[in-house]
Amino acid sequence: MRQPIYANLVLSGGGIRGIAYSGIFSAAEKYSIYFKNIAGVSAGSIAGSFVAAGYNAREISNLMDECNFGDFKISEIANKIPAIKRLYDFSRYSRISPQDTIDRFLQVPTILNFSDSELSDFDNRGFFSNIVQYSKEGCLYDGDALEEWVHKCLKKRGIITFGDLRNGAKDKVNPKGYKMRMTAVDADRKKVIVLPDDLAFYGYDPNKFSVATAVRMSCSVPFAFKPVKLISKDSKIIHTYNIVDGGVLDNFPTWIVENTKRLPTIGFRLIGGQKKLLSLDTPLSIYKSLLMSVHDVGIPNDNVLPDYLGEVDCSSVGFLDMDLDEAQKRILFFNGKASGEKLFTKFRRVYAKKTPSLSIFNFRERIRWVK
Repeated sequence: MRQPIYANLVLSGGGIRGIAYSGIFSAAEKYSIYFKNIAGVSAGSIAGSFVAAGYNAREISNLMDECNFGDFKISEIANKIPAIKRLYDFSRYSRISPQDTIDRFLQVPTILNFSDSELSDFDNRGFFSNIVQYSKEGCLYDGDALEEWVHKCLKKRGIITFGDLRNGAKDKVNPKGYKMRMTAVDADRKKVIVLPDDLAFYGYDPNKFSVATAVRMSCSVPFAFKPVKLISKDSKIIHTYNIVDGGVLDNFPTWIVENTKRLPTIGFRLIGGQKKLLSLDTPLSIYKSLLMSVHDVGIPNDNVLPDYLGEVDCSSVGFLDMDLDEAQKRILFFNGKASGEKLFTKFRRVYAKKTPSLSIFNFRERIRWVK
């Protein structure tokens, strides 16, 4: 049995492809890697919360198999999401590339009637207000169902609020020692927020805030889920803030965990399948193009990659492929496991050189196996 090693962990977003994280956790168990502070966004916030709640890799894999935000018929997608028809009409007046067309569509004030003259002059500050408005008009999945599912899973392990997750390591960026933290985007303030820390700004007690609600915020991908409303009171004025998926501005929030010699940071990103040529030919292709165009639109300048970075090839599965078959799930799991084993092998080797006691332990372990 290997000597346990502790580290901090960062998990990127990636939709249904987050199933790959169960493979990474399986590799972590094999290499006796355990996590103190965990940061995640979108799918990473779901997987990270399950680890923080004490679920093992096999249990997380089973939970991910249960994940179902609701079925949809491709033939009805345009009716369910009015933004698709809006973008199609908008594209008829565009003589530029699909990507540039989408970028302009997401920035033109929604009240305009599209024409050639309006395409050349628009307010580029309308991006956030537009994605909120379009998402309110119609989305693909039920955010309530997502939140209820996460709540049910976490409650089984006694996790309801962030006060139940004060068993992490206190440091400069996590002074209260929350084991799990995640990011979302305040579309009205146009900035990334850290949950639960930044909830104090809105008048909420971070310790008493629901973890499942925070996960829903972090996962509220525009056009897939409606924004989550946070209502705060400032004197006699009531403010309403629309919170969307943290991946809109930063899909890999390494900056919310501290990287130290005592607790180095390990990060995993789900990659592949996101840079395909965008198309506006069909309602489904328009929808997928919209999803790809509202992620990582502004990476913070202080976003630094961790020393130990693993990338999981998820190119065989699309962001929207909710109806995965068993073969596709296995591919994600084993790709995650392979990436984890590769990174954890390197991590233990480097860590052993820096920690003499671990080197001695490994030597004794080898002698035991020889005997």
